[in-house]
Amino acid sequence: MADYDLIVIGGGGAGLAAAATAAEAGCTVLVVEAKERTGGSTSLSDGVFNAAGTSVQRGLGLEDSTEAYFDYYMTLNAWRQPAALIRSFCENATPTLEWLISLGVKIPARHVHKVKGVVYPSSAATPGLYAAGVEWPPRGHIPEGGGAAYTNVLYQYAGSKGVEFALNTRVQSLLINGGAVTGIEVEGQPIYANAVAITAGGIAHDKDLLKRWFPDAFIGYDADYVPATISAPGSQGDGLRLAEQAGGLIEGVNCGLLGSMAYFARTPMKGFPGFQPTSLIYVNREGRRFTDETAPYAVMPGLIKAQGGLVWGIFDEAARLRSDPTLSGYAQGWSPEFILEAVAAGDIRAAPTIAALADMIGMNAAVLTAAVTHYNDDLAGGVDRYFLRALDGLQPIIEGPFYAFEYRLCNVGLTGAGVRIDAQGRALDPALNPIQGLYAAGESGAGVLGERYVGGGNSVANALTMGRVVGQTVAATIGHRAVEAA
Repeated sequence: MADYDLIVIGGGGAGLAAAATAAEAGCTVLVVEAKERTGGSTSLSDGVFNAAGTSVQRGLGLEDSTEAYFDYYMTLNAWRQPAALIRSFCENATPTLEWLISLGVKIPARHVHKVKGVVYPSSAATPGLYAAGVEWPPRGHIPEGGGAAYTNVLYQYAGSKGVEFALNTRVQSLLINGGAVTGIEVEGQPIYANAVAITAGGIAHDKDLLKRWFPDAFIGYDADYVPATISAPGSQGDGLRLAEQAGGLIEGVNCGLLGSMAYFARTPMKGFPGFQPTSLIYVNREGRRFTDETAPYAVMPGLIKAQGGLVWGIFDEAARLRSDPTLSGYAQGWSPEFILEAVAAGDIRAAPTIAALADMIGMNAAVLTAAVTHYNDDLAGGVDRYFLRALDGLQPIIEGPFYAFEYRLCNVGLTGAGVRIDAQGRALDPALNPIQGLYAAGESGAGVLGERYVGGGNSVANALTMGRVVGQTVAATIGHRAVEAA
């Protein structure tokens, strides 16, 4: 006899959504969380939720549809994602967001924007609706209170519906009987359930799994390199390993989001140093500019990967002296002193001329000189001739010494390697048959997150939406069984 209708492994956004939804329908639910509190990576995020045809959009007079969202999503990922799953995600994202709003999450009906001209990957600075990637109309919904707004509301709501929580408890294995998942084992003790949902986050804190499933994170680095990550500490690959025990189909190579940032390996950090100067250009190893430096953070990693994983940021002494990290926002630049410290440490290179800088970092001097000259001439003419970057407020690169820093793929934002799921959130085996009793959502469930990140809110929407889908599927399945048994 089952102890619970549903056991949820992992108490982040996906797990809380699954638990609350199943309990809302009358299921008995246990959430098992390895850490001391719930919330996971969702609670640490800005909380951007990508969805189409929402009340927030309508409040701003914007027309959108899940069909348009589906077409955009599939096209951006070159139709490599399973269409039925993506359609399910797109169709369920909107009602999931509306459900969260009904529970108390607040998303102002106002347009917000990424700070103009910013070359640092960022979302909008305030709650509201913004274009989080390259989509239009905007679909990035930012709540008041960030991602924790969702997880706090869901934790309280789940508790009010009778969900039980076991914190500081790590699941070692699944219970499997005749190919069906029948529960979990914790510290040698079995706990039985009609259904088990794996919502244990991703693999960002496990180097071996990252090397296997996210090799792009290691492009251009030596064997000892460990990528930085903003994922919650619980993202240790538990979900992937547990799904393997049940014979699940594991997919998702290089799926998720690999962030691009200035790379400082030697400079002593005394707190957060701020952001790179805005009046700069990015160039590849040959010294050639290759993109608008303000490209969305969902797009920039692919551009850098196409350049071999390493590009350089070029700025001048005037930009160093203008930098003031005490200013608010993303465009303030590193402090002048920090830049000199990074030069002394070897993370930023400095030279009296552009040609000398090119020689120092192994570039073609003529190519780099031309890139800087074109940038300066375009500023004077008011049009970026090749990449159409908005030039308002930018300054020329003319005052030596000149500086260069490595701009790399060096931060794992989230991962998408896990057990393949279907449109109902059921875990699949290699023959694409559902594994009886096993479900997955969020980073632990593969298929929604592709190699091309759709835009801000792709991950949060995936976690909360597919978590809710899992809860609905389990509730319907349990109810169907109950009717049959009666």
